[in-house]
Amino acid sequence: MKNKGNKMILLESVGTYLDTNNGMTYPAYIDNKPDMENGHPINDIEEDEWMLSLSEEDFDVVARYLSGLN
Repeated sequence: MKNKGNKMILLESVGTYLDTNNGMTYPAYIDNKPDMENGHPINDIEEDEWMLSLSEEDFDVVARYLSGLN
């Protein structure tokens, strides 16, 4: 996957940013800015509830990232 620059996508349905350059996720503050101090790799997220809470649009973003089609 080749990305230039920092591409952060807000997954509104779960209040999380996905950095498509490195697969890190960051919780969104109430003002919709990412909490850069609390990042977690998307591949380490094991919470089914988080995945099931993704809207269809956000699920598509995550699926594209995980399949390398980003």
